[in-house]
This record gives sequence, structure tokens and C-alpha cells, in this order.
Amino acid sequence: MKKLLILSVFLLSFSTAFAGGYRVALQGQRMLGMAHAGLSVFDNAETAFFNPAGMSFLNDKFSFSFGVNGIISKVKFQNQLYNWQAETNNPIETPFYLYMAYKATENLSLGLAVYTPFGSSAVWNDWQGSQIVKSISMKVFYIQPSVAYKFSDMFSASASLIMAYGSISYSKDINRYLADENGNKTYAELNSGTVGSAGYALSLAFKPTDKVSMGLNYRSSVVLDAKYGKAEFKNVPAFLSGTLRTGGFSAKLPMPAELGVGISVKPLDKLLLAFDYNYTYWSIYKELNIQFKNGLPPSIADKSYKNTNTFRFGAAYQVNDKIAVRAGYYFDQSPLTEGHFSPETPSLDTNNYTFGLGYKMNKLAIDLSFLYVKGIERTDYTMVRGEGPSAYQFGGTYVDSALIPGIGITYNIK
Repeated sequence: MKKLLILSVFLLSFSTAFAGGYRVALQGQRMLGMAHAGLSVFDNAETAFFNPAGMSFLNDKFSFSFGVNGIISKVKFQNQLYNWQAETNNPIETPFYLYMAYKATENLSLGLAVYTPFGSSAVWNDWQGSQIVKSISMKVFYIQPSVAYKFSDMFSASASLIMAYGSISYSKDINRYLADENGNKTYAELNSGTVGSAGYALSLAFKPTDKVSMGLNYRSSVVLDAKYGKAEFKNVPAFLSGTLRTGGFSAKLPMPAELGVGISVKPLDKLLLAFDYNYTYWSIYKELNIQFKNGLPPSIADKSYKNTNTFRFGAAYQVNDKIAVRAGYYFDQSPLTEGHFSPETPSLDTNNYTFGLGYKMNKLAIDLSFLYVKGIERTDYTMVRGEGPSAYQFGGTYVDSALIPGIGITYNIK
């Protein structure tokens, strides 16, 4: 009976951690300097991500962009009732992008985008929530070829194929007390291996005048299906060695669809203003269903994510022929609902402040960006299966912040 109780507790608690609000919005240094408001700014190869239809309005026959960011992030946790305090020790993450746009004919344009739209990394040191998560690393990248057609001097449309690849690794203690004969806490490690899937994107671009542009982009959901994952158990006490043993598992993790609309205007010859609105369909993540392949029963957990809104305002000022300065702000909502707050990726509502600098040298341009992310403090909880038959609340107050510098290059050929 003791074995069965521990097993059932483990399976239920295991499914409470695996993913959170894991969108990564770092897909272009030039646009990131303007709050990532790029749906209607048709300026260089970054358009191959933000709105591929806009490739039809690029001035150059060929445009290439490459960039990388460094994410320096920290999450702090506090529970005043029990005087608990903890913070993450996250590694520096380096998401990248590579874009190409080619004007094959006057009306037909081809593009390729390789980027990292989703990801998460959190390493919690020895803390009170180790039965929920010790560490997690999630990396997802998309390969997106696109075709755009210019129907008139003002209107174009595009279609894209998305090929997605990703992997997830995750570790947690079985519960707060279980340990082997030497006092080492028993924990689990889960690794999905590399998995793939596919989706699509559709976009429209409208440029009625030289001073006004509009754009719309829809990126479909993609479901990563880990069919051959591996679950390992470490520091297992002898009486559970026949139960908590290494085996396979399968689980599905959705990357949500996103709809965006944007408009940009040039009130002055040197000043560009842009506004984007993004609606992300996080409600696709209703539950996490883990099917074990070594005789353990399945585990199903309610996630109850909600759809979210993001509002972006950006500006760019062309100081002279070589130098441009940029700034922006955006507000990003968390998809986590009350009572389902996940400390493995503690997604908060955030205020985001962006800055950028561009320097152009004939065919080559260098763009620098900086993003400061400030999470809005949130007190919330999640339900955890403990050492007994009943669940308990684990919660407290979370706050996070991130400093994200970036550098990118663009090369254009007329």
C-alpha cells in the first residue's frame, strides 16, 4: 500500500510541471528596438518573420539578416507565512534568428526564416518547491519558408510552411521527504529527445501611401508530440526500486497560434511610429497527458491556460543617413490562470522597455537592441500532491526581471 500511495502521489505531482508561458519574442534586433512592432514595417529581411507578405515591398533584390540575444533572467519567490525565500540561478540563454528575402520577379518574392519562438530555462537552487521543479530547459526552433505575391502596388499576400523542432528536459524531487538509504532525495529526470511537427502561416501587407503601412499575420499552432521520451529515477530507495524504474513516456506540448495586426505611420520624414496588437491562443493548452510505457498508469493534469493580449508601441528616428535610434514599450499578459501558477516557468504580466541603435555602411548594417523586462508581482498557488492522499497548495509571491541585449547584422543587395 505504501508503494502504491507514493506511486500515485508521484504521478499526479509530476504532471503539474512541464511548461508555462514559454513564448520568446526576440525575432529581430531592428524591430526589437521598436518593441517588436514589426507587422507593418517592411524594412529588411526581418520581414520574413514578422510579415512575409511585406517582402514584396522591400527595396532590395536580396536581404539577409542574422542576430542573437543574451537573456539574463532571474525569478524571486517568497512565502511570508513560512518565511520561505528562493531565487533562480538561470543560465544565460542565446536565442538566434536567420532570415533571407529574395525578390525573384517584380511581383514574386521568396523568403526563409529560422528562429526560436518558444523556450524556457529555469534552475531553482535547493528550495521549498523542489517537489514541483528543480530545473527545466525547453528549446524550440522553427524553419519557415515563405512565398509572397504582390497583387498591386499597394497589396500583397503570402503563405508559409512551418517546420518545428524542439526538446525539453526537466527534473524534480518525488516529494519533500522521500530519500534513499544514504539520505539523498529521490528525484526524477525527464527528457523528450528532439521532436518535430509542422504548421503554417498566412499574412497580408497593405501600403496605401509611402507614409502609411498595415500588416496582418496569422501563425498556426504547432503540437510537439514526444513519443519516445525517457523518464529516469535517481536515488530510489530499495523498497521502490522495482516501481520507480527508468522507462519511456509520451506527451504532447502545444505551441499556440498567434494573430497579429499592425500599422505604422511616418508623421515626419525621419520619424517612424508603429503599433502592433498580438492575440495568442494559449487556451489550446488545456491539459498535460503523460502516458508511461513501463507499466506505470497515465497522468493527466489540468492546465487551463487562457488566451492573451500583447500591445506594442515603437518608434524610430533617422538621425542621418547612417544612424537610427529606436525605442518602444509593450505590455504582455500571462496565460496562467489563478490556482495554476507554474514555478517551472513563472509567467507574469510584464512591462517591457526596448531601445535600439542602427548603423548603416553601404550594403551592411549593424543593429543593437536592449530589452528590459519587469514582471508585475503576483501572489498565486498551484495544487501539489504531497506525501498523503490529499493535495495541498504551494504558493507565494513571485517577481521576475530580465536584461536582454542583442546584436544583429543585415546585408542587402540591390
